[in-house]
Amino acid sequence: MVYNKENLEIVSKAIVDNLTPDLIPKKWQQRNSITPSFGHCHNASACLQKVFGTKNIKLYRALDEQDIWHWWCIDIDGNRIDLTSDQYYKWNRTPPYEQGEKASILGWGYKKRVFELLERVEKVLDIK
Repeated sequence: MVYNKENLEIVSKAIVDNLTPDLIPKKWQQRNSITPSFGHCHNASACLQKVFGTKNIKLYRALDEQDIWHWWCIDIDGNRIDLTSDQYYKWNRTPPYEQGEKASILGWGYKKRVFELLERVEKVLDIK
């Protein structure tokens, strides 16, 4: 899919609309019931990168003040894209962007959940 502002908005909405508790580890599901985007930052960011490619989207991560990894993207133009930032702002917290470092998609169960989300998004958008 071509990376542009319009497609970014469409894909971002499809990703967010398909974030469900079954896509996160069980240890985060209770907290996710209070803050629905909690636990989905890796899935959402990695899925966005899978749709638009590594040339357009880079993954970043940092530990927050609770020692939990938070993930987001930086696009080819240097814009930050954080599809799950509301998990911080909703509670008057600040995402740990200042400590951000480039990262790669996680493996094992994490990667499996990213591909499950990607499959859902591709189905909604009728792309592949």
